[in-house]
Amino acid sequence: MIATATPAPIATPATASEVLARAVANRHELHSYQVQLTIEGSVRVSFLSVPVAMNGTEYFKAPDKEAMHLNNVPSMAKSFSNTINAMGTPQTWEATYDIVLQGTAPHRNHTAYVLVGTPKHPGNVKTVTMWVNARTYAIESVAFAYTNGSALGLEFSHHGLSPYHLPTSIAVNARFPGYSGQAQITYGPYQINVAVADSEFAQQ
Repeated sequence: MIATATPAPIATPATASEVLARAVANRHELHSYQVQLTIEGSVRVSFLSVPVAMNGTEYFKAPDKEAMHLNNVPSMAKSFSNTINAMGTPQTWEATYDIVLQGTAPHRNHTAYVLVGTPKHPGNVKTVTMWVNARTYAIESVAFAYTNGSALGLEFSHHGLSPYHLPTSIAVNARFPGYSGQAQITYGPYQINVAVADSEFAQQ
């Protein structure tokens, strides 16, 4: 009888950098993408609730260029759309925040690593908390806490074939001094590793 070697178990990540390294490995061959999206929801300003229905295109180019161009933005929803536009992506968060691993926690009927980031440069964001699937290393939830007490929550879905664990939809919940809003961002088919002009990332 010939003995066969048993593969060594994969070590459990001990630091945020190790968790992020495995999350980045999911996107190792992702150099760029372009994707159509729709945003539907409502924004409440003062005593008025305004329905929101926008569409647009999101662009990404490695390592950290990201842009979202939205159309059909109602005037009362501009602050909300600007918040969505400026929230970044998992690819850009790693370059923006110093992130530490705070442990694991139950999340969506499984276990997730809980990462907490603080901005590398002072700004409006106080902290950002991420829940990373302990099996797939996909980022599933993100909560932004702002210095003025505002909050922005994101719930990522990865239904079906989600290349590189890119989201198929994101539920957004925002609470700011001037407005509050809820919306669902739904992504169409991703165009992966296509040419994306640098002009798409120019300051809007």
